[in-house]
Amino acid sequence: IYFNQGHVCCAGSRLFVQESVLDDVVTRLQRRLASLRVGDPLDKNTDVGAINSKAQLETIERYLQAGRDEGATLHEVNGSTLPSAGSWCRPCFFTGVQPSQTVAREEIFGPVLAVMSFRTPDEAISRANNTPYGLAAGIWTDKGSKIFEIASRLKAGVVWLNTYNKFDPASPFGGFKQSGFGREGGMHGLRAYVRL
Repeated sequence: IYFNQGHVCCAGSRLFVQESVLDDVVTRLQRRLASLRVGDPLDKNTDVGAINSKAQLETIERYLQAGRDEGATLHEVNGSTLPSAGSWCRPCFFTGVQPSQTVAREEIFGPVLAVMSFRTPDEAISRANNTPYGLAAGIWTDKGSKIFEIASRLKAGVVWLNTYNKFDPASPFGGFKQSGFGREGGMHGLRAYVRL
């Protein structure tokens, strides 16, 4: 979610974590957040650059307020200083997010992650599919026997397994529901342009 300040169509903005490892994942997220450098995107040491416009920053700030107002807990590193000129948003994440809350249902297009927990794989799949969007998803597990079965039940155009946002030019790309229709790239993308 922090790549390109969250201005990515297939950004991983919702993270579903099994309850048994939730505390560990949140601790690791906080540690990673503290190490991210916000600043000039032309500086090779920068991790998170500026938001693309003042209007988008204001939209992100409205989502941050909505998350707090609806009862989620905002986690951000307050110690870092932001550049004085430009539109800047500290990378952050919410915990205690419920599927009905705004930050879980709408696309923010900013460096904001919504963390939700689940108990069973069926609950995770149900929550992941409970969105009007369906462009991309990712599954992380050490249980290889279940990974393909779970992937087949997700309503997303691209499903990555134990990675995220890695593209193969031979693979098609596209979404379901409000994330579009059709495919580009690979043989699937060429079919619209050729006769078989």
